[in-house]
Amino acid sequence: MSLRERFDNEARPQQAATGSGGGDNLSTLRQAGSELLAAGDEAIRRALSGDSERFLQANRQQGGK
Repeated sequence: MSLRERFDNEARPQQAATGSGGGDNLSTLRQAGSELLAAGDEAIRRALSGDSERFLQANRQQGGK
């Protein structure tokens, strides 16, 4: 195999095998991805909601350099 053939083969995306065998794993990965996105949205919502003035006061530096 020449160097050019090797890079051409690596650059082409591999096609998924047809037939059964990968659907269950794909569903599991999609579910995990959805749960991760939901957790991220919840963390952002908690961080951004609420009283911003109270947040700033709670995080104000008290002395030091």
